[in-house]
Amino acid sequence: MKLWKPVLIAALVAGILDLIYAFIHIGGYYDLTPMQILQSIARGVLGNAANDGGWSSASLGLLLEFVLTAIMAAVYIIPAQWITDLRRFWWLLGPSYGVVVMVVMYVVVLPLSGVQGNSALPDGLRGPDGRVMDHQILYGTIFAHTILVGLVVSACARFLWPKPGQ
Repeated sequence: MKLWKPVLIAALVAGILDLIYAFIHIGGYYDLTPMQILQSIARGVLGNAANDGGWSSASLGLLLEFVLTAIMAAVYIIPAQWITDLRRFWWLLGPSYGVVVMVVMYVVVLPLSGVQGNSALPDGLRGPDGRVMDHQILYGTIFAHTILVGLVVSACARFLWPKPGQ
């Protein structure tokens, strides 16, 4: 079956929406420019050297964003040819998949990458006593992964599925 169309469209739409979220919410919260946000994506491959790479490392971050969303889309859409409930209950299973993607990213991918994350979900700024003052970043991350990635990918699986004979 020709599944490239829903995978590529899902990757493009989810990647763009995820970047818009990151530029507005993460960028606004931490006072980061779009270049710095893209460089933070490239840090997964380049480590801290990405911060010194200017637009070259930012371009790599942009490429990686769409490669990763294409992988996320393919992991959901390709099995949907055999597991038809992924298309039938797209409105429920897509956001659930987004939660799984988020947990895998924070618990597996980031600790193994050049970022060397701590396997914890993101949180906001901490007060003088070390406690998190707000959970804005955590809630935003959950929203981005469930709606902007998971729901978009599952909607593409449902509505862009190749018709018989294509």
